[in-house]
Amino acid sequence: MTGLGEVARQVQDRGAVLLGISGDSPFCHAEFLKARGFPFPLLSDVHRTAIAAYGVLDTERNVAFRSTFIVDKNGVVRWGQAGDREMVRDGAEILRVLDLIASLRKKA
Repeated sequence: MTGLGEVARQVQDRGAVLLGISGDSPFCHAEFLKARGFPFPLLSDVHRTAIAAYGVLDTERNVAFRSTFIVDKNGVVRWGQAGDREMVRDGAEILRVLDLIASLRKKA
């Protein structure tokens, strides 16, 4: 999740919550977090339910495509991107989109 860890605090300052979801077990997540020290939680989706619901399940390998979504408090997906395992997540882009969504809300 390159790039997201660096902006986690700024995401929180904008009133948003940053979560990671993968098909790995909670044990794997605990070890990963211990090694990497990410400042946000990782959720386990071992049955790939959420991964499939968001349309990012690579059925050939039974893993999630690397993806990022912004979901509002009503559960509406406001923005998303998905790519292969080489995709680099751009934390600055997430902040830009959050700011755009906030700006549009103010105008509504």
